[in-house]
Amino acid sequence: MKTWSVVVCWLCATALVGSSDKQAYICTPPFQIYEGNCYHISKDKVSGDEAFARCSRMGAYLANFETLEEAMLMKKKLKEMNSGLHFYVGGRNINRRKPGGDWRWIRNGEMKEMTYFAFGAGQPNGSDKAPQECMFFYAAERYIFHDVFCDHDTYLGGYICEKSYICSPPFQIYEGNCYYISKDKVSGDEAFARCSRMGAYLANFETLEEAMLMKKKLNEMNSGLHFYVGGRNINRRKPGGDWRWIKNGEMKEMTYFAFGSSQPDGADTAPQDCMFFYAAERYIFHDVFCDHDAYLGGYICEK
Repeated sequence: MKTWSVVVCWLCATALVGSSDKQAYICTPPFQIYEGNCYHISKDKVSGDEAFARCSRMGAYLANFETLEEAMLMKKKLKEMNSGLHFYVGGRNINRRKPGGDWRWIRNGEMKEMTYFAFGAGQPNGSDKAPQECMFFYAAERYIFHDVFCDHDTYLGGYICEKSYICSPPFQIYEGNCYYISKDKVSGDEAFARCSRMGAYLANFETLEEAMLMKKKLNEMNSGLHFYVGGRNINRRKPGGDWRWIKNGEMKEMTYFAFGSSQPDGADTAPQDCMFFYAAERYIFHDVFCDHDAYLGGYICEK
């Protein structure tokens, strides 16, 4: 299935590093910067609930247009696209019994009240008996907002995901990615949980180049600590395992082998399903038990 992403500036799809060391910006494909925000516009036709889930699986949220200016700029973009599709956004009615509803922008579990009214003629027209609690840019009225059923196959549309792209402390940009390197000594499972609580994930090094650059960084740090990363074995009964990068609920097969001597050496009876940069071999990868106090290390989060 094809998706469409906004292409508007020479800085799109790259790390944007500000003049301050305290804050940097990053927006990577399929997300791209449009009018100062980081969006992914998909033409896949889905329901409102499915649109919400797809954005969430990408570590994002259905786009919030908290100012009328943001909404009008996106409306202009959609008209220029001329796709004929409606596009779901992050507005949600949280009280179907209130006349006109109580519309909020939903973002990472938080709700923000809408401060302007930009619905089409006769909109919103949902009710307690006909709950139209989702919201999209409606193509037939030149992309003004309409309320719509969230889970009805008659109301399929594209969707616009948005993500925060500020890389701010304790995260820092290194070689174009946004990392947090912690020296707290924890198990692999605890490292996974700590990154998740920060809205991040254990770092993925999908290319050998990324892994070698981080290995260089850790050698320069010279901390003596191992550092957990986001590699995980999903089949301990397969010789050598089946190693994947885990990111926001998705798994991506590793495309290179960079384990140390005799590694990985886990087995069904000795499940070493986690992975870290191993200090004693100058930060080459080793498999390791995920929940054993004998194998504590630092960890690298990414977002």
